[in-house]
Amino acid sequence: MSPASWNRTALRLVGLGLSLGLACAREDRAALNRRSMAPSPSSGWARLSLDAEAQRQMKGAWIGDEAGRSIPFLEAREGLWDTRPLPMENLLTGRNAAGQPTAEFSLRLPEGWKVGERETLRLDLDLEGQAPWVTQVQAERRVEDGGRGGAFITYDPAAPLHLYDLSPSGSRRTLNLPWDGHRYRLTLLASQGTAPHIRRVQAYAETRPEALEAELALEGTLAPEPGQPRTWRLTLPDTERVVGLDLVLAPPAAPLHPEIRLGDGPESRRDWACQDLVWNLPALGTKSSRIALTPGLARTLTVSLPEGAAPQSVRFLVRRQTLIFPAEAGRTYVLHLGGEAKPAPGSLGALPSVRILAATAPLTLGPREPDDQGIPHRIGADQRARPWMPWVAGLALLVLGSVAWRLFRQEDAHR
Repeated sequence: MSPASWNRTALRLVGLGLSLGLACAREDRAALNRRSMAPSPSSGWARLSLDAEAQRQMKGAWIGDEAGRSIPFLEAREGLWDTRPLPMENLLTGRNAAGQPTAEFSLRLPEGWKVGERETLRLDLDLEGQAPWVTQVQAERRVEDGGRGGAFITYDPAAPLHLYDLSPSGSRRTLNLPWDGHRYRLTLLASQGTAPHIRRVQAYAETRPEALEAELALEGTLAPEPGQPRTWRLTLPDTERVVGLDLVLAPPAAPLHPEIRLGDGPESRRDWACQDLVWNLPALGTKSSRIALTPGLARTLTVSLPEGAAPQSVRFLVRRQTLIFPAEAGRTYVLHLGGEAKPAPGSLGALPSVRILAATAPLTLGPREPDDQGIPHRIGADQRARPWMPWVAGLALLVLGSVAWRLFRQEDAHR
């Protein structure tokens, strides 16, 4: 076979190989979409609350400006900023005029900090009492007014704050409060047993978006789980970021620990970081239904209860994923979805805490539209082979071998 014939044969084979490679590598632009957001009313930190559809497409999401430049952003999550212990001043513990255990204290702020540098105060209480006991907590705070002080204002949470020690069933001695005051007062109101004495209080400043009030309380369907006694399935209309449940038990029900499972199948997460007890005792005038969960995307949950207990009603507590980014007033920004992320330089994590995370209203997302600035997923031959790829490769080898054999026979015939 002459060198020219070999060259022609090699070129033909290379052409076929390139054609096959191009057939295996493609770009999926059909999945690209973008969601415009309302302009920020002022320059500074802005937050964007995602809806259920955008949450499902968070992988590869990026924020861009009018020119398509990528804007750095952070996802609000637990641990985004370090927890900081806060020393106390003028701590007073004892009992009030009604004989109820109480504690009053002020917080000493680190150099350069202001009230609300983190969005949440975590209070760990050292309590001394004879178990079992359950107490409702009346929490009050006061904002200093030019050093003159002011009246205490009582927190009005959506669900009552409880501390308890029901050993060995469980105990809770930690409170999470929004940080919006200078001086605080806690009063323990006994619901069961005798309220314990407050020996000491420790305060920590945290950024924990899931510890704030839920944005939505959604009703879900509640049905017994087939084949699993004392288990109920809870279903939402769509996948949401669930941060808790409002589970009301059929009375009478003493404090108990529910078992909560996220998702279906063998890979579902069991005992979904549920540390709370729930109960419903109308005769004693006490009820607790709020269960805090580690945030996670879910559409289906199952709840298992001990023998004799049954749910009366349940609501999903939802806090949507929130993105935080620096925005200039009046500028247009877009959330790009459905493709690969466009890198933005640097990291916002090196900046101080975002004090306005919970204070400012989030920007709203517009309708879905095609995205000509998006980056499509590239599916190439270097990626992991799909189940049918070996068959395609084998067929391609047969075709190339057949073509090469025909070329060799044609060259031999011409000699």
